[in-house]
Amino acid sequence: MKQVLITLLVAAIATTAFAQDIIYFDKKGKLSNATEGYYKRQKEADDNYKSTFINGDGIAFEGKISVASTTDENQNKYVGKCKWYYKNGKLKTEKNYNEQGIEEGTSNYYYESGKLWKEIEYLKGVIKDNRYTEYGEDGKKSKIFEETFANNSNDWDLYASDKSSAKLNNGMFELTSLTKEGTSRYINLANSGEDMALEATFNFSKLNDGQKAGFVFGFKDWNNYNYYLISKDGIYVGTVYEGISATKVDGMYVSSFEKEKDNSLKIITFDDKIIFSVNGEVSYSCETMVMSGTKSGFAISGKGAITVDNLIYKEINYKNGAVPTSKSDADIKATGSGILIAESGYIITNHHVIEDAKKIQVEMNVNGVAKTFTATLIQQDKENDLAIIKINDDEFKPLPKLKYSFKESGAIEVGASVFTIGFPLALSGMGKEVKFTDGKTSAKTGYNGALNSFQTSIPVQPGNSGGPVFTDNGEMLGVINSTIKSADNVSYAIKLNYIKNLVETISEISTLPNDKSLLTLSTEEKIKILTNYVTLIKVK
Repeated sequence: MKQVLITLLVAAIATTAFAQDIIYFDKKGKLSNATEGYYKRQKEADDNYKSTFINGDGIAFEGKISVASTTDENQNKYVGKCKWYYKNGKLKTEKNYNEQGIEEGTSNYYYESGKLWKEIEYLKGVIKDNRYTEYGEDGKKSKIFEETFANNSNDWDLYASDKSSAKLNNGMFELTSLTKEGTSRYINLANSGEDMALEATFNFSKLNDGQKAGFVFGFKDWNNYNYYLISKDGIYVGTVYEGISATKVDGMYVSSFEKEKDNSLKIITFDDKIIFSVNGEVSYSCETMVMSGTKSGFAISGKGAITVDNLIYKEINYKNGAVPTSKSDADIKATGSGILIAESGYIITNHHVIEDAKKIQVEMNVNGVAKTFTATLIQQDKENDLAIIKINDDEFKPLPKLKYSFKESGAIEVGASVFTIGFPLALSGMGKEVKFTDGKTSAKTGYNGALNSFQTSIPVQPGNSGGPVFTDNGEMLGVINSTIKSADNVSYAIKLNYIKNLVETISEISTLPNDKSLLTLSTEEKIKILTNYVTLIKVK
């Protein structure tokens, strides 16, 4: 009888201890009870916990908690990989923590449908480079830059003078102008997407009457920029291009503006439109404005002060892969040619091809199919009319070793046979099939005796610019950069040595193309291989 009582007592104690391990929480993770709770949490072995929804047996959470709060889940110290779920069983969030309970590595967030929503990389608890990736349920991918002003990792010009000051204070950006000249601060926010969205929360309560403040965007210099400003009387939208000012809106009243409270200002480009809003209500819209530069920030016109919180910049449809050619060509301003010089997607072309480009696209042959990718400018040499761009697109996969070579000496021999491959007048009648033309080297110097180029008799048209020039052995000798319209079969190409000098500035390109396998092939076979590396460059 005594043994039975002891057994029952031990069982009761074990049951009580087990019951104490079950804690109920509401939807916000606050302590609740069995009747009103949203889920219950139970400890398993080795600090592993499992939570299940009360209305059903579905898993709400699984993972390791080294310090588990009994009243507030937000106070927990998580370790390792932890997962949260929707009631339908789909994964909601997946995060990684180090041994100190600090978020480290990639965290993924999902829609209730199971599709990926956000992908955020953390470094010691901080979002790496203040940037993360966001997906729509349609699969479109955007890159988000989020500035919380917790530190100055983005190199804002924080200084004070007798004219202005800028500082970070408790997660806020404070900008003050002490003169009627006003002041500004901005950082580089290059856009690689199809469109963009820019927003921040402003407080204008310290802005003097008659003074304006808000965004400057697409900023290159004070002769080329756009602005979206607000005063206590209304909004102001305009652009300055090459020193010429064009006002869109001048002091238009907006009912959603709160003079003494925080105001959310937002700019969105959408297809051919640009939309401006205040506190979620559209205040003005017009045709897309030219983005002369890649800087964005804040400005004050005249004396006054503002505070800014939570700046968010979204590159919409960022690197979204190959786009339908017909759609991507709708607003092309110019085209040119180029050639891949590295398997990772680096391309050499002319500077004048990509000059003043808002967006650059590269169309190339991928396994027999023409695909278009986004690209960005990496390096430029305006004096010698050269530029290096790089395909910057998730859909682009590094290529096998390039099967051609640069001519070792770069020496020009007058009378030598040469040819080019490119895309002349690709959108103006000649079509986007790559074109081969040949000729001879005519002179060792270029137009007016220029030393950086040489003359050929290769017939070229607009669109050939940036196209490679090869020797008859298939070795690259230069790139086409100009012609004389009034003369027949006179063209000029930038010499290889100048190309090599520019390529050497790119640390990622450790070696130049040096495959000699083309040398023994027929001209037809050479062209078949080389056309895989020659690209159509489209500028928006």
